Amino acid sequence: MAAATAYPHTFEARLTLGAREDAEMVMKSLMVDRELQPDKVQRTMRVIPASDGKFTLLIQIAATEVRLLRPASSTLMDLAVACSKAIEQFKPSR
Repeated sequence: MAAATAYPHTFEARLTLGAREDAEMVMKSLMVDRELQPDKVQRTMRVIPASDGKFTLLIQIAATEVRLLRPASSTLMDLAVACSKAIEQFKPSR
């Protein structure tokens, strides 16, 4: 993530999913949608193990202005929810 002074406005979300493959699938799906102003909004994502054996997708967004942070985080979360629902609906049972 960028230096705090250059990007003072931040958002962090943690989405816990059942399997590592699910978390990675959501992350890869979200990475396709690039930021419109990458010099003003930066985004990082990574998959980390959760304490209960599941996996968490950690999403961090930083922006130079708060007015840019809201649409960036809102859009990303809408896409994450849609992707998670698609995985839940269409993933074969194990």
